[in-house]
Amino acid sequence: MTEKLAAVRANGALPRVVASQRLRSRRPGWVIDALVQVLGGRGEPMRAREIHAAVEAMLGEAVAWSSVRGALASNVSGSSPRFVRVARGWYVLAGR
Repeated sequence: MTEKLAAVRANGALPRVVASQRLRSRRPGWVIDALVQVLGGRGEPMRAREIHAAVEAMLGEAVAWSSVRGALASNVSGSSPRFVRVARGWYVLAGR
């Protein structure tokens, strides 16, 4: 291993730069927490795309659309839903 590293350094190759998108990994449920914050602050139904944009603005970084869509879709049913789908693409926080 040491010989390989020495050979790479002698070759003049630049070290690979690893670009991290964030400094720390997220804990489970961070998307749902962000959605609850956004919808709770609004108090009225929002379009899913508006929710996505608001979450990105709140966090200050890109968030995958699929993560927001999946969190909304998976939390509108069950014994204790967090969100209510009031129309196609429109959501509100449950209990409002």
